Amino acid sequence: MEQKTGGFSLDTLLRKKIEKRRREAKDVRIHKRLSALLWLNKDHSAEQVAELLDVCPRTIHNWVALFREKGLDALCTLEYKGDPG
Repeated sequence: MEQKTGGFSLDTLLRKKIEKRRREAKDVRIHKRLSALLWLNKDHSAEQVAELLDVCPRTIHNWVALFREKGLDALCTLEYKGDPG
């Protein structure tokens, strides 16, 4: 992953992998996270992406940080397990 002004750049292989996982995502939350990466790669700002996804820009920054630190699998893992009842 190469740094780029105002965002980041995904290499072709990683971008294709993200696109494939987004198509296969069964949970809308995963789909949103992967869409955010792809849109940021197309030079949209975090604020623009946040508005498109109806989330806070800080959420976008958190997703990017998680992706950079722990990778794609971590981004596609949801920690919330639901209400235990």
